[in-house]
Amino acid sequence: MKAARVYEPGKIVIEDVPIPDLADNDILIKVHRVGICGTDVSVMQGHLPAPLPVTLGHEFSGTIAGVGRPSLGGFCEGEPVISGGGWGCGECERCRQGQGLYCKNRFSLGRNTDGCMAEFIKVDYRAVHRLPQNVSFDEAQNVVNIACSVRAFKKVPLVLGKNVAVFGPGNAGLIMLQLLKMAGAYQAVMVGTRDFRLDMAKRFGASHVVNVKEKDPVKAILNWFPDGVDLVVEASGKAKVLEDCFKVVKPSGEIVVFGIFSDRIKDFDPSFLYYKEPVIHGSKGADGAFEEALKLLEEKRLKIIPMITHRFPLNETAAAFKVFEDKVPDALRIIIDVAS
Repeated sequence: MKAARVYEPGKIVIEDVPIPDLADNDILIKVHRVGICGTDVSVMQGHLPAPLPVTLGHEFSGTIAGVGRPSLGGFCEGEPVISGGGWGCGECERCRQGQGLYCKNRFSLGRNTDGCMAEFIKVDYRAVHRLPQNVSFDEAQNVVNIACSVRAFKKVPLVLGKNVAVFGPGNAGLIMLQLLKMAGAYQAVMVGTRDFRLDMAKRFGASHVVNVKEKDPVKAILNWFPDGVDLVVEASGKAKVLEDCFKVVKPSGEIVVFGIFSDRIKDFDPSFLYYKEPVIHGSKGADGAFEEALKLLEEKRLKIIPMITHRFPLNETAAAFKVFEDKVPDALRIIIDVAS
């Protein structure tokens, strides 16, 4: 089978590799669609540690191609499915407590185990979820990001009538915006750097948008909401942006830290913790939120297809990553169409 692999940072190679052999608890999935996530790019660039070589990718949809043992999980060949981006070892104390997300021996697709940018992928059956009949492969490739967003959102479920701000109109940030509006957020601000994405945020319910290349987001938000906003979501993964979140949250407000940071805050003034008493929530991964994510897709509550802006075959994976890295103005969700 063909796979997109990294042997050294910054270089993607398409090569033929064996179809994975299955252990008793493994499922073999024929990959149809893969969504490129910022985490994949960080692995490719060498910013996130991964033992090389590794096949990239962790967000995908496909069909069952084989099971490790008969009737494993009740799965049958040909069923449309998705998989979580990782799973715990199932044996350590964290896993026994239902906290496999924090397992020190966690298997992470596209990082310490081969990912989904290949014609077939092997995953533990515990990570596999069936697709509802009316959910397409194009929609389903986004389930991991939807589940991550749902898990983050559940930390602050009571948003009816609140004013919110989301920093980072990427795929996850736009999903979070939709969830917040769905839950009754009154006015929503989206902050970003590309007009194409900000225009999409308006389509998804943002009442205000700020392009940071043109305006200071802190001044703009405090002009609209002098006391600050009730809830701020940091979905950009930039340390400077997190500082802006601290500045625009209202006293006793809440901050959800969703992005993964590659830089650091150099001069940090923690006094706002005393003066504002905000509640700060970290959010990592998607565990426990897949059923809700699939239900949202089944009921057509989320706009996923409009976010797909670029599509590449597997043998052009490197070109797809370049569109992501170059921050092409009209690029948002870039997918690899493996089964075409």
